[in-house]
Amino acid sequence: MDMRQLRYFVTVAEELSFRRAAEKLNISQPPLSQHVKSLEEEMGVQLLQRTRREVRLTPAGEAFLRETRILLDQMRTAVNAAVRAGNDDSGVLRVGVATSALFHLVSVIQRQVAAEFPGVTLSLVDMVSAEQVRAVSLGLLDAGIVHARPERAEVRRQLIHREPLVAVLPSRHPLAQKDGFQLSMLSEEPMVALHREHGPAIYDAIVACCHEAGFSPDIRHMARSPLTIFQMVRLGLGVSIAPASYATTGFAGVVFRELPQSAGQVCMEIIWSEKHATDLTRRVVGHVAKRMALDA
Repeated sequence: MDMRQLRYFVTVAEELSFRRAAEKLNISQPPLSQHVKSLEEEMGVQLLQRTRREVRLTPAGEAFLRETRILLDQMRTAVNAAVRAGNDDSGVLRVGVATSALFHLVSVIQRQVAAEFPGVTLSLVDMVSAEQVRAVSLGLLDAGIVHARPERAEVRRQLIHREPLVAVLPSRHPLAQKDGFQLSMLSEEPMVALHREHGPAIYDAIVACCHEAGFSPDIRHMARSPLTIFQMVRLGLGVSIAPASYATTGFAGVVFRELPQSAGQVCMEIIWSEKHATDLTRRVVGHVAKRMALDA
């Protein structure tokens, strides 16, 4: 039994005619009939009922047709995967992404990869930075986009992005439209922050920038995502400080106020594992790191 015999059987079963199947396969009818007969003899079961007027599938033939179609589809998938793997510029890269990177940075990276490696597909996974580091070090992810932290011994890393912080206020807050806004004006305000477990780098940046402005933040509420932060702010539970890219959401009911550069910033790194990286991963990561480092 070989793949050619299976393909011949499926064609006959779909056409229910040896003549039409032979024409479709571009072979003569006698060899086609012999291949199907040999398949039946090898299996020890009749797959087709033949008369001068028609060809019909037996119950065994119907069952075999279903499974054979699946097998042929799997074979085509395997062949396509091998072809892609043989092409140095094609493949799927599994990339972890810190949530904040989805607001701006990921779209930039996608454009860069598409322009330089049109055969590469990025499969993105929203994941906190610490989990990304573990996944990359174990080979479960090809690369990651994480918040910069000092402890990155398990992986290679490259700084690719810096962005300033902004204040987030309810749209009806007295300071939402005030001229000469300063961060120190929020010193008495209750604050909403991303939970440190979900974003330690952002949490630490918020605390640091408040200290730089001369006060300790009164963090009353914790959130697991940027959208949760915005909703809490909109409800009047407090104000917040966030990466500037969050402002691109256009979330109704909140206002984003720019802060001076001295207020601090958050940094993003691309990470990968030399132990598990394929040649394609190294070339894509290297390209992104080089392009993004020019702006970081």
